[in-house]
Amino acid sequence: MMDKSRLLASQVLLCLLTLVGFASNAFGQGERGAITGVIKDVSGAVVPNAEVTITNKATGGENKAVSTETGVYRAPYITPGTYNISASLRGFKTAIRDNVEVRVAQTVTVDFTLEIGEISERITVSAETPLLESSTSEIGTETTDKEFHTWPILVDDGLRQLQNFIFTAMPGTEGGTFLGSINGGQAYSHEIMIDGITLGRWDLTGGSNNEMSPSVDAASEFKLQTGNLSAQYGATQTAVANFGMKSGTNEVHGTA
Repeated sequence: MMDKSRLLASQVLLCLLTLVGFASNAFGQGERGAITGVIKDVSGAVVPNAEVTITNKATGGENKAVSTETGVYRAPYITPGTYNISASLRGFKTAIRDNVEVRVAQTVTVDFTLEIGEISERITVSAETPLLESSTSEIGTETTDKEFHTWPILVDDGLRQLQNFIFTAMPGTEGGTFLGSINGGQAYSHEIMIDGITLGRWDLTGGSNNEMSPSVDAASEFKLQTGNLSAQYGATQTAVANFGMKSGTNEVHGTA
């Protein structure tokens, strides 16, 4: 009987761990961005089966994608950061776009034109930040840690609160952190996400107050998404306060 009880307990524990892992993969993507584009040759013809390598310059981590028959590639679930992107195919020179910046929940379009040559030959172009996000119709306001560290943000609950800045300086907001509204919506109606995990209080839909936002030192950047939201954001009426958190890199860093 004891062996059967232990076996049953082990099976239950395994199921729980599997469910936890699935939930992390399924719901932990809200702050992630994506990189997409079209690969062509110098004549304008699309190039299928080209390999695209996306390297995070801070961590060295890589994502890979392959262009389709129409020359289109897409790499989802990209962590916010700065990337080096290369496109290669036998018979063509390797094309490289350096310093491509991906912000919270942003879809970045990076197109390539491949020239005939050896794959070992490389052509590097330093990328420029696009003025418009052409791959999606979403509307939002983005900020980096350098920006919100230098902006005047009130101290509340013992910390400099990012929600205070949202409701005092960002467009479309009205009121304060506890009873504020965004784009004319009801109080507590916007969703708060931290590293893709949606947060809130059971008694406040959205939980749009200071206790549900990270400190200034914990956040790497954030985006207030206010229009044409993707279907993945299903717990909001009007907007999403989407926070990315700081993480480790190849260089020692910190604050004091």
